[in-house]
Amino acid sequence: MSLHRLRKNCEKIVAELEIPEPFEIRKLCDVLGERRGRPIHLLPIKLPAHSVVCGMCVPTGEFDAIFFEQDTSPLHQLLIISHELGHLIAGHRATEALDPAASRLLLPDLDPALVQRSLGRSNYAAAEEREAEMIGSLILRRARSGRDTVSESPLDSRQAELYGRLRHSLEHPDW
Repeated sequence: MSLHRLRKNCEKIVAELEIPEPFEIRKLCDVLGERRGRPIHLLPIKLPAHSVVCGMCVPTGEFDAIFFEQDTSPLHQLLIISHELGHLIAGHRATEALDPAASRLLLPDLDPALVQRSLGRSNYAAAEEREAEMIGSLILRRARSGRDTVSESPLDSRQAELYGRLRHSLEHPDW
């Protein structure tokens, strides 16, 4: 699927979500949990320093747990959580990819098979990863658009033009 088509599909998905105002990620989890018929718990975790994984979604029989790196910035935590919510919203199923030893290292108290399935989504090139990333980014963009804008320092006309082009290229990619 082309990035343009992926973005359009994800925009439809996010447009149908009830994004709480003011935006709080835990409130969004409550709304999505009610919609899914099971709570979503956010659980900070300290992951190994050289881990490529910074978040994971572990569906259990009774609830969905979203683990996220506790030792990162609040904005990065929001990105991680919204990405994992993207997997839930899109109905993705995890694939097995990690060996049991790695699973025990990350979450020693959980069944390695469960962790393997949940952490198997580590390749951003995979279609589901791109979709979850797009959904997560659009959720945060939509939440941000509902906030008051932060006052910015005055720019001269040349700086304002450059700023506008940079902002447009970052916020409105031609996908």
